[in-house]
Amino acid sequence: MRKALALLVAAGLVFGVVATAAAAPKPAVMFTDDSGDADVGQGLGGSIPGGWDLTEGTIVKNGANLEFTVTHADMPPSGTVGEATRFLWAFAVNGKNYRLTVKSFDIGKPDVLQQQTTERVGRADVNGHFRLEGECFRDATLPVNMINCPPLAYLEGSFDPATKSFTVIVPMKSVKAKPGSVVAPGGGENVAICSICWVSHYAERSLNNTLIDTAAQTVSYKIPK
Repeated sequence: MRKALALLVAAGLVFGVVATAAAAPKPAVMFTDDSGDADVGQGLGGSIPGGWDLTEGTIVKNGANLEFTVTHADMPPSGTVGEATRFLWAFAVNGKNYRLTVKSFDIGKPDVLQQQTTERVGRADVNGHFRLEGECFRDATLPVNMINCPPLAYLEGSFDPATKSFTVIVPMKSVKAKPGSVVAPGGGENVAICSICWVSHYAERSLNNTLIDTAAQTVSYKIPK
């Protein structure tokens, strides 16, 4: 009996170790923002709550990916309104700047003026559009200054009405990250429009955009092993 009990205890300890090892990693909070401070009365036809009210942003390593999750006071805009607004998050990995652009709905359009790729022309992203962009630069050749951020990848992601959030899955290899790399606040022209924000989508890269709600990444995330 004593031997059997010892075996059960040992088995329980092993199971406990396995369960602990398999526990999901805890997301790290990169920014928080007050609820109720979004301004959607700028001709966009919305009112608070309107889905653009940022409250929190997190990053977590999940396998070979980084998951960026952004939570709101209420559900982010869905459907065709995605063509009117977009979300931006500028960040840096190992000193190189990147930017996420997220929309709930998107139709691929040619952009010959800004020399961006046109491989998405004719494609519609009805369940959300999640784009990784590289080092942005300012184009002052037109009467209105534009910020051009070349697309690096079109990512997987999802909107979750239950948690009033969306998540973007960024493969670590797409930003040349590895365990020990640091995801820091963005810089350079990648923050020319904002560091983190919901912004009007007309004249997409114009510096005359209307900011709806803004936040700032206040800490860095060191990617664990």
